[in-house]
Amino acid sequence: MTNALPNRRPRPAAAFLPVLAGAIVFFAVQYGMALWKLNGNTGGMSNKFSALAREQYLGFIVRENLRMLAAYAVLALAAALLIQPIVSFWTSRSRLRGRTPVIARAFLLTFLLHGFCVLRLVKTRPYFLNEAEFGHWYFKMLDWIPDAAKPAAMLVIFGILPVAWIVFAIGWHLRKCTPRRRIAGAVVVASVLLVGAWSHFSDARTDDARPSAGRAPNVIIIGSDSLRGDRLGFAGYVPKRRDGEASDGVSPVIDGLAARSAVFTRCHTSIASTLESGIQLLNSAYPHTHGVRQMYPDKENVEDSRKRITSLATLLRERGYDTAAIGDWCASYYHVMPMGMEHISVSSFDNFKIYMSQAVVMSHFVVPLYFDNPLGYRLFPELQSFAQFVTPALVNRRVDERMRAASENGKPFFWHVFYSCNHLPYRSKEPYASMFADPAYDGPNKSGVDFDIDEFIGGTDLESKWKALPPAETDQIRALYDGCTRQFDDCVSHILDSLETHGLADNTIVIVTADHGDDLYEPGATLGHGLTFNGGAHSYHVPMVVHVPGAEHKVIPQTVRLIDVAPTVAELLDVEIPDRWEGRSFAGWITGRETPADRPVYAETGFPFIQFTVPGVERPPLPPMDELTTIDPAYNYQFVLKREYLDRLIAAKQRSLTTARWRIICTPTADGGRHFQLFHIPDDPFGEHDLATTRPDVLAPMKSALEAWIDKHEETPVEEIFPQGEP
Repeated sequence: MTNALPNRRPRPAAAFLPVLAGAIVFFAVQYGMALWKLNGNTGGMSNKFSALAREQYLGFIVRENLRMLAAYAVLALAAALLIQPIVSFWTSRSRLRGRTPVIARAFLLTFLLHGFCVLRLVKTRPYFLNEAEFGHWYFKMLDWIPDAAKPAAMLVIFGILPVAWIVFAIGWHLRKCTPRRRIAGAVVVASVLLVGAWSHFSDARTDDARPSAGRAPNVIIIGSDSLRGDRLGFAGYVPKRRDGEASDGVSPVIDGLAARSAVFTRCHTSIASTLESGIQLLNSAYPHTHGVRQMYPDKENVEDSRKRITSLATLLRERGYDTAAIGDWCASYYHVMPMGMEHISVSSFDNFKIYMSQAVVMSHFVVPLYFDNPLGYRLFPELQSFAQFVTPALVNRRVDERMRAASENGKPFFWHVFYSCNHLPYRSKEPYASMFADPAYDGPNKSGVDFDIDEFIGGTDLESKWKALPPAETDQIRALYDGCTRQFDDCVSHILDSLETHGLADNTIVIVTADHGDDLYEPGATLGHGLTFNGGAHSYHVPMVVHVPGAEHKVIPQTVRLIDVAPTVAELLDVEIPDRWEGRSFAGWITGRETPADRPVYAETGFPFIQFTVPGVERPPLPPMDELTTIDPAYNYQFVLKREYLDRLIAAKQRSLTTARWRIICTPTADGGRHFQLFHIPDDPFGEHDLATTRPDVLAPMKSALEAWIDKHEETPVEEIFPQGEP
């Protein structure tokens, strides 16, 4: 008797090579679009650096584009492995089972997979959105989800579902293998998972806290580039939006630290530019003393400056301290000026090749989209040098690693941890990006300041364009800045928690400060820092919170300067203060041994990206940045100021002298003269009413003191400026 049932054969699944071919075709299209975009971007640029890139560095650009092919190859392989189960299921139920239909299905599914990953950017990396050429309607799809359901929906859509599918795809491929290959594949997958888990938990593990009694005190300076001293909660700042996550304000953790620390409400930098200000911080020297007067020094300038300074880090290394600079791209100046730091864990210093690499990578959008992660940093280490890719989380992780080592070896440390959180263009991840913003806002500054780098480099009319922004845009820019501050606050929280975890909190001096602030559309000002003293000179005001374990909480309104920090730390650690340092310690104010007294703040502007208007003054003409600077191939392809412009640039700087109640500003004129303005700070915080002609009794002594600082590099104390007391 024969079997009456028909002999059914399994329907064939799609072979892997056609699936891979479909994925390759999709990413080949992406590669072609990237090359087209790169050509269009460089062709449309007007500044001379883009022309230089095309004319003299074309070979480098070609090599960088070829190197990107590795990323596309990895993505095509990964996509093929993930979509093959679906392609096979689809093919097995279709009459069209040839190679071409399979390739077409793989292409379509890779397109959908890519679309899913791009949509995920809305919540994970909004700072990339301006770089992605996708319709806004696509990103608004997530708005269809009710607010109450969003947290759970986001977890399911972008967390659980991707992981579940990856696990299913791995199982599907293993099931298709022969028993021997299945076992080998399972071992490989298990090994990868174990290594990943070990890495995760080793990073997250908490060591047994070791007591720090008997050790020399540690010091950690925590800063954020462009963090203003007046826009923190303990300084009285309240953001415009105060609901939901914004209800805690911009700096709840820093506020808590300030409540048990010495708080200096008026701390100022002598130059609002990162490199020059960073040098003054650790070396207690004015720019005219350390010799770096603008942000593009050449090799000779840097070498000369190193001979002029005595760094606090050097003094502490000689006493057995572990010294380290830890930070992201804003801390990269430590590669130019190490200043005695033994360990430097920061991004690569910006140079022309870095900028060209960034232009290439940003055109190949799939690279930041898929490789902004630890694996991607190994394959493309330059991602950690780009402003768009560096994350504060990476800095936090590096701090944790050093903290763990410090708790184990017992060596005292002096670290400067420096973040880029508050730097233009104010891009931060969610929830910070929208935390303080108007939910109804949907303009060009939604995820960051709409910033045209080409105009900034080669333009001369940015002041009028920035002034023309309507209130809705300036409010949004301030909200973005507040979100950046909240992100930095969480970074401070992470470091404070790490100190507690490793038993180091009771023996560590913690200082929270910045290199400078930023103008944020105060009356008379727009954006930027170090370009003008208009609008109340807010870019020169920085926070100063000094936590000394065991010292009582104080709020000190008397003025201090960043040049005073190194002497203060030296005194707190009982280290002899070098005679060449120009700042003065305020440690006695913290401990109560000395009575605070206001100090004069002498300051100068930085690199003249923009020469802001001063009423009634014709300022010395200076060309734009792309004419002032050049690229030095012998100095790591860094941007350097042309030597012929150095004296002109210094001569064109605005200078100022600020006391507790008065500010005088000196603006050089085109005919070689000097124009002076005088402002009474308590009545005129934004410098809108010039009193130079009505208060000659104040103008004369302040003018004399400021000119002595400009011409002779002599600092006149407040008590000598006003022997009878400040009027």
